[in-house]
Amino acid sequence: MEGQLCLSSIKMKYHLLTSKEKQVADFILNHAEQVVSMPVAELAEGAGVVKSAVIRCCKSLGFRGYASLKISLAKELVRNVQFNYVPYIAKEDGAPDIMDKIFSANIKTLHDTAERLDRAVLCEFVEGLARANRIYIYGIGTSAGIVNDFQYRLMQLGYTAFCFTDVVSMKVSALNVREGDMAIGICNSGRTIPTVEALRTARERGARTACVTSYPDSDIIRHCDHPLVIATDEIQYPIEAISARIAHISVLDAIAVSLSAKNPALAAERSAQVHDAVNTLRYGKEVEGWCRTGGTD
Repeated sequence: MEGQLCLSSIKMKYHLLTSKEKQVADFILNHAEQVVSMPVAELAEGAGVVKSAVIRCCKSLGFRGYASLKISLAKELVRNVQFNYVPYIAKEDGAPDIMDKIFSANIKTLHDTAERLDRAVLCEFVEGLARANRIYIYGIGTSAGIVNDFQYRLMQLGYTAFCFTDVVSMKVSALNVREGDMAIGICNSGRTIPTVEALRTARERGARTACVTSYPDSDIIRHCDHPLVIATDEIQYPIEAISARIAHISVLDAIAVSLSAKNPALAAERSAQVHDAVNTLRYGKEVEGWCRTGGTD
């Protein structure tokens, strides 16, 4: 697959591999720099498998064979050096070191996502939103904040948009979806059951469906007309999906701006109306002070 990243592909598809393929994948992850110059027989011996298992692993990851996997791996390692990317947090790292590593991971994720994102699906996503009667947005956990932000951005542009970030509301709201509406799921893993089920129900009721996720073979993809898959190579620390969240927000920002660009004059007028509406709030000294700053956070 053109533009595919070896290490990222392993992490995204690891759960789909067989036990023998996982042995190969683990060896590649742990000896990436050496694998670039290894013949297939040496890798097989190091992983404790036969050569055919290595080839099967390559194909399961989306590569034509071992040679194409090594080419992808070599390019990815060079890119990691360019971005100063280190895929782990060491015990001795202080706050400045951790900040540098997280920033470099975020930059790498944004760059990889921009390079690999399906532009045709992105356009379909935007067009679907532009035509939708009502928009339903679903996500829980670490995706909840992203869902709320995207819903507010769509409301600012004049769209009728709702967001749901708890299981009961997601289930009930999906029953209200109709043909002509659009339902969107924001889910890093693509396997969060309430979000997946909400999209499944919405699609069964005639709505167009879309999602933003980090895993191309996840459950949520099967219920989406317009799946957007970001490229993420999570740094190893005990907090889930940090760089993925940055990529999700950036993709959704691009979608919101693309919608506003369809009619710049109307978007500017709407922005002025929203600004005026916010500045007429009078709920106490704290709100008035916030309004005097222009209503921004």
